Amino acid sequence: MKKITTFVLSGLMMGAFAATIVSCNNANSETPSEEVSTKAVLKDAPAYKIAYVQIDTLTSQYQKCKDLEEEFAKKRANAESTINAKGKAFTTQMQEFNRKYQSNQFTQQQFEAEQARLAKLQQDLEALQARLSNSLQEEYQKEFQALTDTIQNFTKSYAKEKGYDFILCKSSGIDNVLYANEKYDVTDEVVKALNKRYTKDAPKKEDKKK
Repeated sequence: MKKITTFVLSGLMMGAFAATIVSCNNANSETPSEEVSTKAVLKDAPAYKIAYVQIDTLTSQYQKCKDLEEEFAKKRANAESTINAKGKAFTTQMQEFNRKYQSNQFTQQQFEAEQARLAKLQQDLEALQARLSNSLQEEYQKEFQALTDTIQNFTKSYAKEKGYDFILCKSSGIDNVLYANEKYDVTDEVVKALNKRYTKDAPKKEDKKK
């Protein structure tokens, strides 16, 4: 689940980091007179409605996150099982090759042919391992980018519905929110809404498979 949190968070935090950097740069460039002027403006500025979501909690409780993590755990296990089985078969053939070589059971022509075959087999095994790894990684990135988009799109509609001007994200790993009062934490409400939507959409996906 840590991978999901990091992946989702990286997408959600990108805009927040940019805004923070701009804000810091602007603050550093202010003169004393500008600071006084800014305070006067802030005094009359409208109050913003702000909430925040704990990304660690969201990714651990959002059913779609858990389902995707479980799905990819199975796919990784299947890929590893395939490679391990072929690797064991290759090791057995290498041992047999060495045994015959040491007991002088090969002619020179047989030795060279078997050596070339095993070298080709090793190359094929390494290529298969790279192909499975790359394919799984690409699929993983695609699925969890879609997951990030789902969370961002829902958060946008949720903010409009509830009248929030900003919804920040907090995480135990990467956090640009130094302090937040817990009464502004809307994580549970967002997770419940996301799970309700995901559960509602699940039968439609099964029907499509049929």
